[in-house]
Amino acid sequence: MIDIGVNKELSVTENRFLRVTNIASILGILFMGMWMITAFFLTDYSILYASNGLLALMFSFVLIFNGKGWRVLASICFTATALFGVILFLYLLGYSSGVWVICYIIIITPYMTFPKEARKLAIGFSILGGLILIISVVLQSKINAHYDVISPYFLQIVNVSTTGLICLTIAWTLSVLIERSEESVKAEQKRSDDLLHNILPAKVVKDLKETGKTVPKRHKNVTILFTDFKGFTELVASIPAITLVNELNDIFGRFDEIVEKAGVEKIETIGDAYVAACGLEEEFTEHAINCIIAAKQMLSYLEERNKKHEIKWRMRVGIHSGPIVAGVVGKKKFSYDLFGDTINMASRMESSGEPGKINISRATFQLVKNHIDFEYRGEIYAKGKGKIEMYFVK
Repeated sequence: MIDIGVNKELSVTENRFLRVTNIASILGILFMGMWMITAFFLTDYSILYASNGLLALMFSFVLIFNGKGWRVLASICFTATALFGVILFLYLLGYSSGVWVICYIIIITPYMTFPKEARKLAIGFSILGGLILIISVVLQSKINAHYDVISPYFLQIVNVSTTGLICLTIAWTLSVLIERSEESVKAEQKRSDDLLHNILPAKVVKDLKETGKTVPKRHKNVTILFTDFKGFTELVASIPAITLVNELNDIFGRFDEIVEKAGVEKIETIGDAYVAACGLEEEFTEHAINCIIAAKQMLSYLEERNKKHEIKWRMRVGIHSGPIVAGVVGKKKFSYDLFGDTINMASRMESSGEPGKINISRATFQLVKNHIDFEYRGEIYAKGKGKIEMYFVK
């Protein structure tokens, strides 16, 4: 019953106000129902228990209105019913009954039940509740009971204690709902942060969250890993597009796991090309080794995969090390990219290589020559670069 009218399209705050309205109306129904039964057994005046029954019915309309999505009407119905009940029972039972204490509920609940767009109405009802309270206290000597059949002392005890219990219940419920809302917001924020971290490096995410912008950064020595598949154009023409996408998604998904474990940062995929880099977050000397380790694991994965799948993927890998400028391009749909000749050289290393092998430049070789075995290829012509010394990693 508390969730009647709750809608996922509403904000967390709006749903919280809706739930509080439902809870307050349920408490009102119980309160009026209790008094209806009490009046039935303690008095012969049907107007007393009929009035309580009428108010219980009016409070039940709040749930109906919320169920139909009429949020403002539901809040108005609850507050107006409470106001009507106070005025009615001041007339029937007098000031000494303590019914005026219910005005405190009328003063505070509009701010917990009315949606944001009806905030002025909430203020109006709250002020009205306050005025009724002041008037009833000022004129208390003139507000006498018209049906003096129940002990005023008993009425005061029940009304004051029940009103206090209702206020306590609403306040406690509101605090619980706020805590749940905060937990929900934190969970959404974590999902948002995780998504950003999947797209951008941690340092860039931090800058964007703190300042809303990020400054392009020059890195003196970074290693770029560039992969591409041989015969991709022919493969595209020979298999359905959905199969191609599923295959690439499967392969690149595994590549993502490999580079992350190796401490390498994925930059982007361009068609069948996979670009990653190491050394962007911290200046350290192991970036070239990390890229070679990742490349070896990629090739090993493809080799095993080709044994089990009908489509055989033959991949070239090129690696080059050098200076690079990294930064975020655009104001919407952020794209983190690398700029400089180093990225072009890594591409040339890939295109000048052979399937199943890791082709590295002399710059990368100088960084890893004491840690790996290699095969010197000599000077190989690369488009737009002329002859370049290249090495195959064994």
